[in-house]
Amino acid sequence: MSLMDFELKISQERGFRYIGGIDEVGRGCLAGPMVTAIVVYDMENLTEIFLNSEISKKISAIKDSKKLSEKKREELAEFIKNIANFYHIQENSNEEIDFQGISNITNNSFLENFMQAQRNSQIDFVFTDAFKIKNLDSNLQESLIKGDNTSLAIASASIIAKVYRDNLMKDLAKESDFQIYEFENHKGYGTGRHLELLKKLGPSKIHRKSFEPVKSMSII
Repeated sequence: MSLMDFELKISQERGFRYIGGIDEVGRGCLAGPMVTAIVVYDMENLTEIFLNSEISKKISAIKDSKKLSEKKREELAEFIKNIANFYHIQENSNEEIDFQGISNITNNSFLENFMQAQRNSQIDFVFTDAFKIKNLDSNLQESLIKGDNTSLAIASASIIAKVYRDNLMKDLAKESDFQIYEFENHKGYGTGRHLELLKKLGPSKIHRKSFEPVKSMSII
């Protein structure tokens, strides 16, 4: 069964045509930016193109980005951008996270994604992955526990955000200042190897100084 069934049910029950999903990637990382994304689908158009068997197979393959291989995520990210009515990707640096706090940054980034959709396209309603957006009318949003396993729009947003951030971290890993941290492998997450390197080398300028154990380490 496709995640699209969830949006179709909501569209039919509530009369929404333009349904969006917002998700984040990298919220808990020790280094690098957090990336958020919104994907908005026109449910009328999506229902029409779903009749094409090849397209329906690809739509049915969309799921939580963590459950997909890197190659599959890359393929689906481009596919999603082509079939979405609107999408937007937003990056928040480690400096912004340290200055404003991760909760404020997440809320502001989710809200900005919604506003971008409202300004540049059409959106009737948005689903978020377990995060209620402050300062956004509750009639325009709903937070879903494990939303990227429930909503096509949220899963789609998680995929394009994940692909964007992973590629960004791989590009940073090529820079001379960061080659020793192996960001191309752990992408800034607190893996055993990343923690080992942090203990040995200390934090870099893209590590989040407000996050432990980075906070307790000497800053270089």
